[in-house]
Amino acid sequence: MRELRAEDLILDVKFNTSTAEVESAEIFIGQDRVKRAFQVALSTWNEGYNIYVSGPESIGRTTYTLQRLMEAAKDQPVPEDICYVHNFDDPLKPLCLLLPAGMGKKLAEEIDRALETLKVELPRAFESKEYEEELAHIGKQVEEKRQKLLDKMAEEARHYGLGVVLTPAGIKLLPLMGKRLIPEEEIYADNRLMEAYEKNLSAFEEKFRDYMRELRELDHFYMEKVFQLKEKVARYVVEKALGRCEERYCHIPQVETFLARLKEELVRNVDLFLSWKSAEANPEWRKALERNFRRFRINVLVDNSHLKGAPVILEEVPSFPALFGKVSYSMEMGVLYADHMSLSPGSLHKARGGYLVVRVLDLLKNPFLWDAFKKVIMHGKIHMQGYPLEDMLVPYVGITPEPTPATLKVALIGDPLTYHLLSLYDPEFGRLFKVKAEFDPVVDLSEEKLRLFPQVIRKVVEKEGLKHVSADGLEELARYAIKLAGNRKKMSVVMGPLVDLLREAQIFSGDSPFIRGEHVKRAYREKVYRSNLLEEKIQKAIKEGKLFIDIEGSKVGQVNGLSVYDLGDISFGKPTRITASVYMGEKGIINIEREVELSGPIHSKGVLILSGYIGNTYGRDIPLHLTCNITFEQSYEEVEGDSASVAELVAILSAIAEVPVRQDIAITGSVDQRGNVQPVGGIKEKVEGFYKVCKLMGLTGTQGVVLPEANVDDLVLEDELIEAVDKGLFHIYAVRHVDEVIELLTHMKAEQFHRLVRRKLVDLLKKSLKPKKNGGMKDG
Repeated sequence: MRELRAEDLILDVKFNTSTAEVESAEIFIGQDRVKRAFQVALSTWNEGYNIYVSGPESIGRTTYTLQRLMEAAKDQPVPEDICYVHNFDDPLKPLCLLLPAGMGKKLAEEIDRALETLKVELPRAFESKEYEEELAHIGKQVEEKRQKLLDKMAEEARHYGLGVVLTPAGIKLLPLMGKRLIPEEEIYADNRLMEAYEKNLSAFEEKFRDYMRELRELDHFYMEKVFQLKEKVARYVVEKALGRCEERYCHIPQVETFLARLKEELVRNVDLFLSWKSAEANPEWRKALERNFRRFRINVLVDNSHLKGAPVILEEVPSFPALFGKVSYSMEMGVLYADHMSLSPGSLHKARGGYLVVRVLDLLKNPFLWDAFKKVIMHGKIHMQGYPLEDMLVPYVGITPEPTPATLKVALIGDPLTYHLLSLYDPEFGRLFKVKAEFDPVVDLSEEKLRLFPQVIRKVVEKEGLKHVSADGLEELARYAIKLAGNRKKMSVVMGPLVDLLREAQIFSGDSPFIRGEHVKRAYREKVYRSNLLEEKIQKAIKEGKLFIDIEGSKVGQVNGLSVYDLGDISFGKPTRITASVYMGEKGIINIEREVELSGPIHSKGVLILSGYIGNTYGRDIPLHLTCNITFEQSYEEVEGDSASVAELVAILSAIAEVPVRQDIAITGSVDQRGNVQPVGGIKEKVEGFYKVCKLMGLTGTQGVVLPEANVDDLVLEDELIEAVDKGLFHIYAVRHVDEVIELLTHMKAEQFHRLVRRKLVDLLKKSLKPKKNGGMKDG
């Protein structure tokens, strides 16, 4: 056993410069494992080499990830623009076009300009003198042929006593008397005339059908000629409008194919453009025409013209629309309708050919989203999600856009537990995320890391717009980082708490040009004060005698253990009275907390280990006939952990030996079956918790704490407590074996104490074996 001195407890951290006198450095210290993981992940685009960035909150996982990805992105090619166009063969399945970066926007603008040009030039072309003359020439040619055919038909009909009459309804044959055509009413009035008329009609019928067929063919000929003229003019204007596009993009097969089809569709739909001018005075008609023009336009879903390398996208609120894009439906004539121009991109589209960063817990909140997300990585296709129209009570016309081919690297931001669970229960996870980059929240304290510390704080100061930090301010910040690490030889690199403390220290810095040590100390005190209401109430209850704690004298079967309350934003320690009672029986050690289901599994294991120690130490020669009740007094919540097992063992042995133990010494530590004292957690909080109670009730100069030797490096204590140790008002003892604890608390040699315990156990055995009055034996 050794008693620790103030020199053993002081954190000797010194800085000679302020942040104003150093260069800034990156805020990531000692993360070599993370650097090497990123090196592997970013060196290949092979399937599955996505990265899971693991670590606690506020350590800078996202910041570091974005930093590394942006560096890597500079050396990657700029990915293609993603465009969607109308599918003229299947309008409900828009087509995806991938164009060189920046070309999508240019092509879309040129197509839009061409459409505006056609709205003007097509009507102008069809109103031109040349078009009218050509149309008139065709009409004249056809009319001459028609007239000749009619004359020929009239001449032949005359031989059959029939005359040819042209009416609005068509051609009619009437009886002919000389040069006079007989009206229909006279025909119906004269039966003989009717019979002759019908006879002549029947004789001329076949020839009449031949003439009519020739006339229809002539009409078709005229329509075909007009159509050819119209197509010729339209094609000339369209080719002129799109000629520049075709020349510029002919080297891209997809665009060449699209432009060829677009040209045909524009020619085929020339009437839309011819109607544009006449619809000038009718806004609704023009609006309807504009909707029809949408099919010719290009939707540039993702424009990468601004990029200098691969994209790096952080999706902060992942959802189906945010990741996969969306289809926006509009109501037309009572029907929900969408087309390729209604598509909007998601983060997956924007990150195509680059990097996507997303928090894994946000994805896992929606299991369907997680599954769909994995499918993109597995199959390399982004299926755009529309609103589930099946749930709507209105008619709809849904579209299914062609999936976007996607190659990208994903960085998931998460914690170690989520990684562990996904590795165990998601069979696809390990195949998709082969690289794990795990941040260590605590690094070994070294001269190199202390040298970097002011530079790191300089970076924080610049980023947050704070005052510079003085040398003593840096010392207090470094001590706080060491406190967060919970070990004198380590330092926490979780920057969130440090940044928060700096922000709050600036509030208290007033007119000072620097954030000084006193400001950091005050910010820390205020931070603790805001959260330690429960701690103060517990201390008040102890002082008022509502929670029984003895900090003076000696008692049999009673010791002061130490427990820790973790409230999330603050942890604090408090003494807990542990008592043991021993009597004859064979039940061994009874854990009262376990009997009432207030004992956690680790605490229950610790109590069973005590049975092993007692059996190994005292039961090799004699059977142990005793029953021992052990409990945490005035404890009404679950007890977990084995850090009180040394205290419990001392209480039990004191109760067996009937030897009082000191109440001014609190105990923490775990024990094994050989009596070795093992390290435990929460050492700082436990020591400070007992000190505060002793100070509240009056320091006597004998009070202190026993703790495992292996925990000495974990003592990162407040200055006030270290000063009390220096003045001899409070003591801290480091032990390796339970015998050292026994000697300190009983003022007896361990061998003497063990002999006394053994003798008392023999006495209990003898009493249990005394004959009963009826001649039987007691069975305990």
